[in-house]
Amino acid sequence: MLKLAGETLPWISLGRDIDAAHARLQAMLRDAVNLAGGERLRARERYLREAAALDKLLQEYAFVVPTRRLERGRLPPHIAAAQFDAATQTE
Repeated sequence: MLKLAGETLPWISLGRDIDAAHARLQAMLRDAVNLAGGERLRARERYLREAAALDKLLQEYAFVVPTRRLERGRLPPHIAAAQFDAATQTE
């Protein structure tokens, strides 16, 4: 009935928001690969802000999802920072 009305369950909608936020983070990593200096630092700060927003969504998702098996984990700041640094590391 929800599908026919163009609606969905809140946790499914939140999951879609999480997927979109994750895709934005991946795009940010791709775009930041060739940055250096101040541009890289600004990109890192923006990435960490977006990652914190995603982590909040993940936390909310964990509370509304009907079973723990569907949880998606978290993205703590130190992991997000390590991901950015690893993706943008120059040799």
